[in-house]
Parts: sequence; C-alpha cells; structure tokens
Amino acid sequence: MSTGLANPTYVLPAVRNADHPAERLKISVTAPSDLVTLCALAGEVDHFTVEVFRRRLIGSLGAAAPVVVVDLSKVTFFGVPGLQVLIDARSVLAQTGRRLRLVTGPRCVDRLLQLAGDRSRFEVMPSLADAVLDAA
Repeated sequence: MSTGLANPTYVLPAVRNADHPAERLKISVTAPSDLVTLCALAGEVDHFTVEVFRRRLIGSLGAAAPVVVVDLSKVTFFGVPGLQVLIDARSVLAQTGRRLRLVTGPRCVDRLLQLAGDRSRFEVMPSLADAVLDAA
C-alpha cells in the first residue's frame, strides 16, 4: 500500500546570495602608483565578512607600497572586528616603516573610531584624492 510518501521530495528554500559574505562586502585592492596600495571597501564589515576583509588587506601588505590607503567611504556598517583588522594592518606596516591612511566619511566608521579612541592613532584623510595624491 503506497501513499506516495516513500520517497518524498523535499524542497529546500533557496539560499539568498545577499547573505553570503562576498555579496555583503566588496573589496578591491589595486596599486594606483608605485607609492600607494589602495584597498577600497563597499558594504558591511561585520562578524560575517571580517575574514574576507582581513585576508584581502593583510594578505596584500607583503607587496604593499610605502603608503596603504583603505577607502571606507562606501561602507554601510563597520563593526569592532573591522577596527581590529585596521589596527593589525597599522601594526604590520609600522614594523616596516610604511604608513596606513584611512578615508572615512560614513558615520558608522567615524563613530567607531571616535568611541574606540583610535581616530587620532590613524592618519584619516578627507577624501580619496587627498589620500592618494598626498603620497606622491
């Protein structure tokens, strides 16, 4: 006697791509000149995306130019794990006499730097153009 349930078909809900870290945070690492390495972020830097950020930024520091610019102007959320990546990058660069510059702008970034007391410890630039051109 078959009820049609012997081999039921399960339909799994579709996994939303928006939940994948690669969809929530876009990172581009480029070298606009011999003096500057640029890491530009767009999206959310949180517990779920921070390892992508860490791998791309810290991984690029070995071949980085004397000045590394991290453009956070298109970040929509910036949590404490992201701040820790910036602190780690600053430390790695300082050991080799290189500099880290931040381009901020979003309130979520500026507010976290201010609350953590780290704003004065970073070289914060008013714009990407200022950060890149001032390195030349």
